[in-house]
Amino acid sequence: MSYRDCLACKEAGTKPKRGQGITIVYDPGIQIPGTPTVQGHRISAEQVAGGAYRQGITEEMGDYDLTREEVLAACWWAGLFGPRRLRKVFEAWAVQAGHHLWYQCIQIPDPPRKPEP
Repeated sequence: MSYRDCLACKEAGTKPKRGQGITIVYDPGIQIPGTPTVQGHRISAEQVAGGAYRQGITEEMGDYDLTREEVLAACWWAGLFGPRRLRKVFEAWAVQAGHHLWYQCIQIPDPPRKPEP
């Protein structure tokens, strides 16, 4: 199973885009008491997703030297497993993004962003 098998892209008629397969990990050696973090980083997935919601995905990538795929993975986690305030924001997007991420495909629209005041 590879990114070329992405069913969501096939249904949408778009070309899949290969990702690295970033994961969210629970490692007490990185964050106490095992707060979920983006693989390879010490920053929590909740903090990344919250920043992406407030500032937008590209600003969040630059703040923490993250790739787009890492921010997408954090937002996906927040939409399905994060605190209630983030689940409400990202849940519908996360369900759709999960269909892509399962195949390591990152042909996903950006997650929702907080409306400008």
